[in-house]
Amino acid sequence: MSKPYTRSQLASVTARGGAWLVDIVASLVVAAVVSGVVGVAADPLGALAFLLVSVGWYVVSEAVWGRTPGKWVAGIRVVEADGGDVSARAAVVRNATKVIGGGSILLVLAGVVFIADSRDNQRLGDRFADTLVVRV
Repeated sequence: MSKPYTRSQLASVTARGGAWLVDIVASLVVAAVVSGVVGVAADPLGALAFLLVSVGWYVVSEAVWGRTPGKWVAGIRVVEADGGDVSARAAVVRNATKVIGGGSILLVLAGVVFIADSRDNQRLGDRFADTLVVRV
């Protein structure tokens, strides 16, 4: 079976990195505002709100639209490896590695290494979820 996307249609590391920068800044601002409204960030309820918003930003955006606002700006989107729209399950699975790693710079660097080492430009979360990030 042939792949639905050619290598030239896959999103580059730089496009993905640009999308990530937009998303990380925007999601953290939104999460800080929401956690501030819910409770002080040091308060457990505020911290939970911060975590839910910052993770939900990626999962909900990808499950509903196939891309986050940052991916929209970068002109890329997430699809299933067979070319279909990304499922909610796949959106959760591919973003779980971000939560597990706590968003550390080491995790970001590991993602770049996984993308560079993959013939389909997949980071670890994409491999687990069987997803691709493609140019729109």
